Amino acid sequence: MAKISVIGAGVGGLSVAARLAKQGHVVEIYEASDRTGGKCRTEWFGDYSFDTGPSLLTIPAVYRDLFLKTGKRLELTLDLKPVDPAFAYHFSDGTEVVFPNLSNPKTYLAIEKSFGADASKQWKTLMDRADAMWEVSREPFVESELKSIWSLLKRKNLLGELKQISPFTSLRTLTKKYKLDPHLSMIVDRYATYTGSDPRKAPAVLLTIAFVESTFGAWHITGGIGKLSEALETRCRELGVEIYLNKKVAKINTSANCATGITLENGEVISSDLVVANADSEIVYNNLIEPS
Repeated sequence: MAKISVIGAGVGGLSVAARLAKQGHVVEIYEASDRTGGKCRTEWFGDYSFDTGPSLLTIPAVYRDLFLKTGKRLELTLDLKPVDPAFAYHFSDGTEVVFPNLSNPKTYLAIEKSFGADASKQWKTLMDRADAMWEVSREPFVESELKSIWSLLKRKNLLGELKQISPFTSLRTLTKKYKLDPHLSMIVDRYATYTGSDPRKAPAVLLTIAFVESTFGAWHITGGIGKLSEALETRCRELGVEIYLNKKVAKINTSANCATGITLENGEVISSDLVVANADSEIVYNNLIEPS
């Protein structure tokens, strides 16, 4: 059993804290703001609520696994509903197309109805590429810990995988190669907005978002996306996790290249056997860890 300090009470921090606590560790979360959830929040204005960060849930299987392995199943905790139709696109020329949820065949038919058979074939070809990109990027970037560039360079089929994800190609450049119907090009550009990026500069691998949405669906949580954060916080507290709000971490303490705890902004030192940082890696390595 170890004493573990988790930096950040976003979805990632809450999730890892719950898993570690379930394994019998003593877990404490230190959060800089006055609430948990990070970007995953729902704000109320009078009788109306608004999701201030993400508004859709994708790949619910990730959360089903988390809740199942830490306590009550997801379905007994949150009310998930498929969003159908998933998206409705309206264009300045008066045309529109509606993408149904969880059905590529129906999406192809909708595109054909709005923009013609050629456009439908173009979208299918593009989704095949998105599928291939997902298969290449899923394991190293989504399901595994990417410790260094060397872990990527050791992959057996590295050259073939790099060709598939086009790491030096922008999303806009990739779609131009497929000579898409202009309406479809605008739809693809939208995927760059998920990261607040410019499609002319955003990496082509963002096309995988299209595959994920169409394959795993778009889901809504009754009561707003903030309910997910609330459920995760409740699960953590049920497992004995201590959550400290308004406690900004200033530094990760180390000795002999091992984390020994954290120092809060107020100067308080917290000793730990392990430290988990739920923050952007750039912030962690540049701001929280002093060069050795």
